[in-house]
Amino acid sequence: MQITPLILANNLLQNVQTQENRISQLQSEATTGQVFQVPSDNPVAAENTLSLNDALSSVNAYQTSANQAAGWLNQTSGALSSAISLFQSVISTATQAANGTLNSADLNAIAEAVAQDQKTYAQILNSQYNGEYLFGGYQGAGAPLTVNPSTGLASWPAESTQLMRFALGNSSTVTVNLTGFENVGQPTGTNYFQQSYNDLTQLVNDLKTNPSNLANDLGALNNDLAYLTSAQSLVGGRLNRVQDIQTQLHSVAYNLQEGVAQTGGADIASVTVELAQAQQAYQAALQSGSQILPMSLLSFINP
Repeated sequence: MQITPLILANNLLQNVQTQENRISQLQSEATTGQVFQVPSDNPVAAENTLSLNDALSSVNAYQTSANQAAGWLNQTSGALSSAISLFQSVISTATQAANGTLNSADLNAIAEAVAQDQKTYAQILNSQYNGEYLFGGYQGAGAPLTVNPSTGLASWPAESTQLMRFALGNSSTVTVNLTGFENVGQPTGTNYFQQSYNDLTQLVNDLKTNPSNLANDLGALNNDLAYLTSAQSLVGGRLNRVQDIQTQLHSVAYNLQEGVAQTGGADIASVTVELAQAQQAYQAALQSGSQILPMSLLSFINP
C-alpha cells in the first residue's frame, strides 16, 4: 500500500483531534473538579456516583431523624431529672411533717409549699419539644395533664399505644416518648404520671386535714420517685442507642462522601500533570507533521 500525502494528512489530523479532545476533557476536569460533566463523558463513573449519592441521601435522612430523636430524648431526660429532684425535695419535707412534732400552722405552711411544687410538676408533665408535648402521645395541641378544679385530681388522655417513633435505619426505629404506661414497676394499668400527680394532691389534703395519713403518703411518694427514676433509666438507654447510631451514621456518611469525591471528583494534581503532558504531545504531533507535510497544511490546522 502506497503512503500518500493524503493518508499522512488524515493520520495527522486524527492524532491532533484526539489530543485536542483529551486536552479539552482535562481542562474541564481541572476547572470543575469533576471527571465528567454529563454521564456520557464517563458512564461508569457517572453510574457509580449516582449510586453513592443515593446512598448518601438516605444516610443524611437517617441522620436528621436520629438528631430529632436525640433532641426529644434529651428534653425528656431533662424533664424527668427535674421531676425526680422535685419529688426528692417533697419527700424530705413530708418526712419532716410526718414526725408528729409540727403544729397545724406549720403543716399548713408545708401544704402550701407542696401545692406550689405540684404546680411546677404540672408544668414539667406538660413540657414540650418543638411544639409537641413530650408525654402527650397523639394529643397534638392538647396538654396531656388536665386537672379537675373541684377535686384537684388529674386525668391523662394519652394511651399506652400512642408511641412516637423515629427511623434510624432501613429496619431500625426508636421510640422517643413516654406515655406514663411504660412498665417501670407500677401496678398494671396505672399511669405513673397521673398517679404521682394525684399523690401530691393527697399529700396536700392530708397535711391540712389528716396528718395521721402522712406515713402512707410517704410510701406512695417513694414509689412515685422509683417509677420516675426507672423511666429516666429507660430514656437513658434509648438515648445511648441513638447516640451510638449517630456515630455510625456519621462514619458511613463520611465514607460515602469520600467515595463520591474519589469516583466523580478529579485528582487536580494528577490532572494538572496529565494536562501538561497532553499539551506536549499535541505540540509534538504538530511538529512531527511539519516535517512530512507541506507548510500550508500545518498552517491550516495549527491554531
